[in-house]
Amino acid sequence: MKQIVIINRYYPPSPAISGHSASEMVREISSRKEKFRMFVRYIHAPYAGGRVSEESAGIPGGINSIYNGKNKVLRFVGNFIEGYRLVRLALPYADAIITLTDPPMLNFWAGILCQKKRIPWIYWALDLYPDAFVAAGIVSAKNYVYQVFQQTIKSHSPDFLISLGQQQLTFLEKKFKKKIPSAILPCGIIEINKSKSPPKWHAESKIVFAYAGNMGEAHDPEFLIKLIQQMDPNKHTCLLSLYGSKAGQVLSAIENHPSVKIIDHIPQEYLSYIDIHLVSLLPEWTNICVPSKGVSAICSGKAIAFQGDLHSDIWQMFENATFYINSSNQETKMIEDINNVLKLSKDSQTLQDKHAQAILYRKHLFKEKKGAYDTIANFLQTC
Repeated sequence: MKQIVIINRYYPPSPAISGHSASEMVREISSRKEKFRMFVRYIHAPYAGGRVSEESAGIPGGINSIYNGKNKVLRFVGNFIEGYRLVRLALPYADAIITLTDPPMLNFWAGILCQKKRIPWIYWALDLYPDAFVAAGIVSAKNYVYQVFQQTIKSHSPDFLISLGQQQLTFLEKKFKKKIPSAILPCGIIEINKSKSPPKWHAESKIVFAYAGNMGEAHDPEFLIKLIQQMDPNKHTCLLSLYGSKAGQVLSAIENHPSVKIIDHIPQEYLSYIDIHLVSLLPEWTNICVPSKGVSAICSGKAIAFQGDLHSDIWQMFENATFYINSSNQETKMIEDINNVLKLSKDSQTLQDKHAQAILYRKHLFKEKKGAYDTIANFLQTC
């Protein structure tokens, strides 16, 4: 029986989406006819946002966090050491290792240590590091240390790639300068059992918008602020369930707006009562991450209003179910796009067509997920 170790900073009962993705991977691979013994190595660390909702799967083993504060330098150092400890902890008994991308630079250690021990390494690219540090403006792409990290990562390529979309996969293959066995597995594919009883915020006559999740470094608060400021409370409701470094900026700017309802959490069974899900990704973050909230929105059978680059996987995967919003650095165009969306009525044919396309995309996502797990399981069996 092959022993497979999945490594990620977060794991249930932590509410982090990456941890839940890792847990689903454990369950899916364990259920295959091939025999795998699944271990998980993670950090006991707090996570802002979401609710605990899932039992952990596999054989979990956590270690204590080094640093959970907000100092960026100390946090980087702590995460860097944690990544090393997690990989070293997994090496003695792993026939193969699957790493997600938290703590940041986990891929750096996995590439070096797995290659040294000749252990097959699957790189599950949720967020890309150290690329994210440049996108966030923390370091320059010309920074010497950054370039050393990048060169080291490129010279220790994974044996298998799990990407969030075709655009990200192409980006990674260019980075490693070779084709790597791979599977595409978008994050956020969920089965939604729609509640028969509508939530209190549901309105038959109004279009319901929602931004639920992280409003962090990769996202544009101006998009959300401008959208809300243009809303008519007689026609629109906007649900906000925010966390992250830029959440306060949004909440301060739209305080007391009559269209807004601020709630702690939107349960999955209510996602289908939202007409348009809001998704933002700054252009410089294209391919570095692919917002899972966009994928989950499609799984709810509803439309997306996406502000980001046209080469992003969200747009490329779901164009026919998506309203495109220009970047805030083209403010006039952004506001024009916002107003075009806000002109829609609840029963407009345009909105109904987007919802119908989302349902078609949802069917494809579930087929794609099954195919990805089959490909991953086959690689683990033969590697």
